[in-house]
Amino acid sequence: MRAEVLVADSNYGKAITIYSQLLKTDSTDFEVYQKRGDLYRDMHDYAQALNDYSYSIHYNRRNCLCWIRRAALFDQLEEYEKSLMDYNSALPLAEEKDMKLLVLVNRAEAKRRLKQNVGAASDFKLAYQVDSTNLGVLADLGATLGDEHPEEALFYLGKAIVIDSTFEGGLGNMAFLYIKLKNYKKAMELSNKLLRIKPNEPYALNNRGYAKMQLGDLEGALEDINNSILLLPYNSFAFRNRGMLYLKQNRKAEACNDFFKALALGFTKEYGDEVERLIKENCGKKAEPDKM
Repeated sequence: MRAEVLVADSNYGKAITIYSQLLKTDSTDFEVYQKRGDLYRDMHDYAQALNDYSYSIHYNRRNCLCWIRRAALFDQLEEYEKSLMDYNSALPLAEEKDMKLLVLVNRAEAKRRLKQNVGAASDFKLAYQVDSTNLGVLADLGATLGDEHPEEALFYLGKAIVIDSTFEGGLGNMAFLYIKLKNYKKAMELSNKLLRIKPNEPYALNNRGYAKMQLGDLEGALEDINNSILLLPYNSFAFRNRGMLYLKQNRKAEACNDFFKALALGFTKEYGDEVERLIKENCGKKAEPDKM
């Protein structure tokens, strides 16, 4: 088709003209609506793209791919309730393994953004049943289950490491979860494995530094956390960790500066009110953060 040649040459305007002419001939051609919608999406004309996807679905409600395309666009527009509805419609139509996996993972992500973590975990488990060797699914299960069910999260992350012993996301997430479970030696072991693969991984340095602090190696902990901050100066968790370390060293002024930096970097929104409590207990009302 000439329109597809034009698309390959990035001549979207002429391709849209051809698709529009085709629709004048047959206004019910769902495939043409979908193709034109793809072009509008790529041109960032999202209103027209949604309109075409909706027409495509109207003329063929069993068009699984178009449900997915519209859902993905709703995701992009942060309209997660609408994307979730479209993924719900797409799932019964997804017959191929890869398509079913795609729908389940994307639906789970939409649920996670809507703070529906139980539903998200359920979808990731369904995706795991479709493909138990998919590292992305295993990592997503670890991330989704980690807050409420760290032991179960470790089970899935452990499977990922068995499949690929160098899987960075699995090693890093497992180390963090072992810290939550206060198994600092295991957290050290996994962080060391990751750092042998990727010596300048800032999160691994931060995790290892925290584990060292809990095991009494304050100098080693400070070196790791400092290096983590040098590599990633916007990680609020690292500033919290260094602030806690400074408290152990009776360096209260430096600790308070770090706590305020952690607060400014969004610690509360991401992790809770622990830093606010540390400031209240240790810094007093007159404490001021250093300028970032």
